[in-house]
Amino acid sequence: MANLKGMFDTTLHKLEQGEVILEPRPYLGMSAIGHECAAYLWYSFRWAFVDSTSKRMTRLWARGHREEIVVANYLREIGCELWDLEDEGAEQAEYVDCLGHFKGHSDGKVRGVIEAPKTDHLFECKTVKDAGFKELHKKKLEKYSPTYWTQIHLYMKYEKLTRCLHVTVNKNDDSFYIERVRYDKGVAEDAVRKASSIILATYPPNRGFPSKTFYKCKWCPANQHCWEGKPLEVNCRTCHFSEIAPEGRWNCTKPTNHVSIPVKIQRKGCPNYKPMEI
Repeated sequence: MANLKGMFDTTLHKLEQGEVILEPRPYLGMSAIGHECAAYLWYSFRWAFVDSTSKRMTRLWARGHREEIVVANYLREIGCELWDLEDEGAEQAEYVDCLGHFKGHSDGKVRGVIEAPKTDHLFECKTVKDAGFKELHKKKLEKYSPTYWTQIHLYMKYEKLTRCLHVTVNKNDDSFYIERVRYDKGVAEDAVRKASSIILATYPPNRGFPSKTFYKCKWCPANQHCWEGKPLEVNCRTCHFSEIAPEGRWNCTKPTNHVSIPVKIQRKGCPNYKPMEI
């Protein structure tokens, strides 16, 4: 008989076993608003589903975050000046809009870029695997990732910058892809309008894809809620009595004085919970 205990009681298995439950953000992220499906963004903003990932993915995200400082130091070696980098102790720049419910945080800013040495640029850094890196080279950033494209235009809008230096690192061989992006006001303003409509909506917007069996829908954590009517997760944001309030707050309308609900309470709900009708 196979030694099952020996198969699973190993260092590797302990490091890899189990999923990580992702706690939803209290706001709609500027890093996500370029997503193709507005319905997904609405379900996410309303905390309507539980999302999870593997421990390996959390390590990959952490590696991508660490890469920002590595790339920043390489840029300094060729004469660039970088600032507002969170990992160097700076307070990360935060951008807020749509009654305080739409937020973003940039990687930093850079000056001394060889192609335009006197122009301050937004600095954004990403890491991708080899297949994605090759696709990025072929399509360029706008077509490769509408999400990244929208994100950097929003950050340029709030920083009042006209250029972004977007650096992508190939995780397989450490090669760079660099694209200087010119600010497009229309992209940013369209994204703000989209965010506002999602935040204020009391029911899901139109789906971005044609059917629940479409491959992007099959992978979506909101699939069953969106297509099959699965009950939404119980919390204040899926409750009939909750409403959007200014300054990033949520109010409960069950009392007559519209009590503001702390984020910690929002995550759990209360005995008066009533599912919102969608």
